[in-house]
Amino acid sequence: MRNPGVLLMALLLAATPSAAQGVGFTAGVDRNPVGVGEQFTLVLTVNNAGSAGPKNLQPPDLSKFRLLGGPNTSTSMQFVNGQISSSVSYSYVLQAVEPGKFTVGPAAVEVGGQSHTTAPFIVEVLKTAPKPKQQAGGADAGLNLGEDLFVRATVDRARVMQGQQVNLTYRLYTRVNVLNYTIAKNPAMTGFWSEEIENPKNIELATETINGKQYRVGVIRRMALFPTQSGTLEVSPLEVQTMLQVRSRSADPFDAFFRDPFGREVQYAVRTEPLKIKVDPLPSGAPPDFKGAVGSYTMTAGVDRRSARTNEPISFKVRIAGTGNVKLLEAPVVDLPRDFEQYTPKVSESIAREKGRISGSKTFEYLLMPRYPGRKVIKPVTFSFYDPEAQAYRTLTSAAIELDVAQGTAGPTPLVAGGERSGVELLNQDIRFIKLSPGALRPKGEAPGGGWLMAVLAVLPLAGLAVAFVAARRRTAVMQDAAGFRNRRALKVARKGLRRAGELLQRGSGTGATAEQRLAFYTEVSRALWKYLGDKLDIPPSGWSVDGTAEVLAQRKVGPEAVAGLRSLLETCDLARFAPTSLEPASMHTTYDEATRIIVAIEKGLQG
Repeated sequence: MRNPGVLLMALLLAATPSAAQGVGFTAGVDRNPVGVGEQFTLVLTVNNAGSAGPKNLQPPDLSKFRLLGGPNTSTSMQFVNGQISSSVSYSYVLQAVEPGKFTVGPAAVEVGGQSHTTAPFIVEVLKTAPKPKQQAGGADAGLNLGEDLFVRATVDRARVMQGQQVNLTYRLYTRVNVLNYTIAKNPAMTGFWSEEIENPKNIELATETINGKQYRVGVIRRMALFPTQSGTLEVSPLEVQTMLQVRSRSADPFDAFFRDPFGREVQYAVRTEPLKIKVDPLPSGAPPDFKGAVGSYTMTAGVDRRSARTNEPISFKVRIAGTGNVKLLEAPVVDLPRDFEQYTPKVSESIAREKGRISGSKTFEYLLMPRYPGRKVIKPVTFSFYDPEAQAYRTLTSAAIELDVAQGTAGPTPLVAGGERSGVELLNQDIRFIKLSPGALRPKGEAPGGGWLMAVLAVLPLAGLAVAFVAARRRTAVMQDAAGFRNRRALKVARKGLRRAGELLQRGSGTGATAEQRLAFYTEVSRALWKYLGDKLDIPPSGWSVDGTAEVLAQRKVGPEAVAGLRSLLETCDLARFAPTSLEPASMHTTYDEATRIIVAIEKGLQG
């Protein structure tokens, strides 16, 4: 009578559409190497042969071994991660006769009128039986699967340049029935920036023969790594917890693991071996604006309009697209006219994962504010990267952008007042009131108030014209000295910015401030500080940096305590703006007081 489990599997297989997969024909042994006189089993497996089944089996040449039994035929069905596969197996019990390496040639079988053959492999026969290898264990302490289940980590290249993409793939190899698996511990990837490419919920299984053993293989994870430093970097092991369905070992262990899908469920842990990757440093000769970008890129730059008015915002976008470490791209330096106010760029990105490559784009949007009218020019923007395919540095350069800025309604007062004066409008002209008093009378021909009043009135227009001329000349000189003008009004502008920050502080009552209010508060403090420093030290927005500003202050004899306090304050503002959950709301009061103290200390240091 046939095995009822086999009959049940056949019925399930016939009723399950997912079992319709490609036909495969493989050959393998249950152990390799073996010792002289030791028995082992050769199994020929036909996968997904369908209802017709395999026909006309032609076994390989087994003359180098002693045939003890077979062929024994069995049918099985395997559930792996929700997928069902069927197989028909032919097993031969063999005995090794003499030491050496012997080739098991191809076997042949017909399925659906087509012929299929196995790949030849080598069986190594030793003089004495080999010692069993110790493998990772699991929740079942008595379970030892040997080489029947393991996870392997591989890379598409073992030696790369710093910043160059390398693909890391984890594959699960099994000769047992795996019900499911989970990632128990992710690997440490010190020195890499990683990006997930594939993390399938249901793995697709294929058949692979290793050292004459047949395995079902599936990709469980695929990642892209970008080394951020050079040297020999290591990827630590990945640990996987599996749930297996096994039976206790029988005289034929190969049959115990593969033939009957019914048995007890156990947990079993496997892990990969550590993986080392050699990372070469980038060659010398990098352009001055190179910031570590590696790959192949293109760049575009443009504004939303070329005509604007003073104090009206202009959107300037720089978009970098291509293949490589897109997420690590830094904002290029933008050289603006000195009278333009620039805000921190808004960064947006789009990442694609196609055919195992990381690509996409990163856009930097700058908000520019022109303060004075005239013809303005945004100088070309440059972006440099290393192309690993060409093994050379590349520099992309945008075109210069010309802007026509007109005088707006708000902003600096023009040198000469313009516009038309309106006439005096008389109201209530329909009724004139009766004059009750004739007033003071004077002789005919006598000037009112005497001759001195007429003399003053005659000289007054000339004096007013002279004052207006002097004021206009002085204002012209001030406008030509833009740096001096900004220096003189730097403290006033800083106080105005801190006043807005103080209003936000009072509105949120400090500890009760919302996340939006805290963000607006720290943004105003940061803007007030940078505006003060830029105006006071004559530093354009494109040159704003903590280290550079600290160096200029030190050269101007500002005390180290004030410089250190400024550095700490700017870092606090950046931390609050880009990682808002890292600071307590109560620190807003401390930040406001410290900003006031630091500005006063720098002002005294620059004047002293």
